[in-house]
Amino acid sequence: MPGFIPVLGSASLLYLLMSPRVNKLVYRPLMFFPVPFPESLEDIPSLEGVPGEEYFFEGSQGQRLHAWHWRRPGARYTFLFSHGNAGNLTIRLETARNLLNSGASVFVYDYQGFGKSTGKPSVEGICTDAEAAYDFMMRELGLSGRDILLYGESLGASVSTYLSSVRECSGIVLQSGFSSLRKIAGEHFPFLKVYPDALFPKPALDSLSILKAPHPPVLLLHGEQDTVIPVSHSVELFEGAVGRKHFVKLPLSSHADVWSSSREECRRALSDFLGII
Repeated sequence: MPGFIPVLGSASLLYLLMSPRVNKLVYRPLMFFPVPFPESLEDIPSLEGVPGEEYFFEGSQGQRLHAWHWRRPGARYTFLFSHGNAGNLTIRLETARNLLNSGASVFVYDYQGFGKSTGKPSVEGICTDAEAAYDFMMRELGLSGRDILLYGESLGASVSTYLSSVRECSGIVLQSGFSSLRKIAGEHFPFLKVYPDALFPKPALDSLSILKAPHPPVLLLHGEQDTVIPVSHSVELFEGAVGRKHFVKLPLSSHADVWSSSREECRRALSDFLGII
């Protein structure tokens, strides 16, 4: 019996040290897949006849963050685009093109550790990066919260939902998002189900809880063939949301091909959404 207590204590310590909140070294490579900015790309592409602008700004943790901006003349809104957990902003041109096609301007940035942005990504870090991008748009681009729409793709959907809870915006578009980090983590890595909410990173990236409180109008887009984040996550978000909401299921789309496989459906949904906010 005397030897049992040290063993129990060691097991408890190991349990704590291996938790997602504590052991970032273990979980960072499971969650983030950043790619450096391609050296071969020299010019910022023009999209829909709109020239691109490049910006660098400081994150709240001291990182140097990189962004591209397409300023459409006369646009009422600007999309603040938070992308998914892989690649960098250079592979989001198709989405940016379609957002511009809606008549809005687009500002897309890279989280710390992605593309030209310095640092290493973490859950807390990417959330503060979104806040820094928003604050830069307010300060340097002269926008107000009423001018900003939040667009989040995959992991970025939860970042956008988080941002909507701490900053003003006119609407949120969530593409292929999950209802909570804890739920999707448990689906991909069942051993993580042994950890309670308190041992997951903060902010919790619990979009469902945020949408159960008053929130701006929200549009959800999700492919029914998605095997990375099942469409059931967006169903749960839609059913839990208390504010104005619209949900478009895309029968032919999987996770990363929403705009290429269901372009017209997405464009109609976005046009309808912009018409009611």
